[in-house]
Amino acid sequence: MSIEIASDDFDMGQFDQMVALFGSYFPPEDKLLNRDYTQWLYVDNPFGQARKVIAVDSGRWVGYMALIPVQLVKKDMRLIAYYVVNVLVHPQFQGKHIFGRMIAEAKKLVTSENAALMGHPNALALKAWQRAGMHFHEPLQPNLIFPRFFSSRMHTADVKDLGQLQPVLSKLNAQIEPTECWQLSVTDQYINWRYQRHPTHIYRIQLVKTDDDAVGFLISRRVRPGISLLVDCFMLDRYAVDGLGCLPWFTVAFMPTSLAKDFRGSLWSLPVKKQIPFFLTHYQQPFTARDVMKLGLSASDF
Repeated sequence: MSIEIASDDFDMGQFDQMVALFGSYFPPEDKLLNRDYTQWLYVDNPFGQARKVIAVDSGRWVGYMALIPVQLVKKDMRLIAYYVVNVLVHPQFQGKHIFGRMIAEAKKLVTSENAALMGHPNALALKAWQRAGMHFHEPLQPNLIFPRFFSSRMHTADVKDLGQLQPVLSKLNAQIEPTECWQLSVTDQYINWRYQRHPTHIYRIQLVKTDDDAVGFLISRRVRPGISLLVDCFMLDRYAVDGLGCLPWFTVAFMPTSLAKDFRGSLWSLPVKKQIPFFLTHYQQPFTARDVMKLGLSASDF
């Protein structure tokens, strides 16, 4: 048995091969076996087509890793980072070091493109990524957001038309120019693809205004009855603390502790052990924890 590892662009013509592998884990109704979801996630992304790393045995896919591109920005710099999702090895081929070999191939790919590799590995995959030398930063900790009732100037409106965001997008992009932290590039094409056209998730986009001036927008998703998850926060810095208070009751935000300190008085650290590991690895220019602390769940809640 000789298992080959390869990487290239994802092609919808390979959908049946991917389904044959994923069907060894997931039931037929799972979104990962849905053609429309696959087209949306791997092909329609305005930041570019997904890459894939595959393990092949005699023409059969026995391992898979998807790399979803996102554009990160700070000052006048732009960087493509690939978010790692949907990693699996066929049950019959586990224990043959395929996962580690796929990670090595992904590292080679991003290094050749001067790109970065990022992810939130689960408990089962964590040690493999640590052995591979990923640059792990502060884990994201759960916090409950305190709603604010006393700010009469600040209010929100649910966004149904992306035209509602145009007044604030230019302000947000101007704010990025002097910043020292990497942030997700905010474009109307990305917001449309990522949140309005998602095939399975329903997101709430709230435009935040102070008086009649748009100062940012918040993106959340209901994860359980009465409980929401903050997916990302795009706010002018001076309004960020009060802006979080506009989120729905019982909204949970995952943040590194160093960033949560900036929101003291607006967050309550939840007394649970749950945390989300986070790596962002750029081999040509390694990042510090502060460089990446403002990257939320936007690139991961697929």
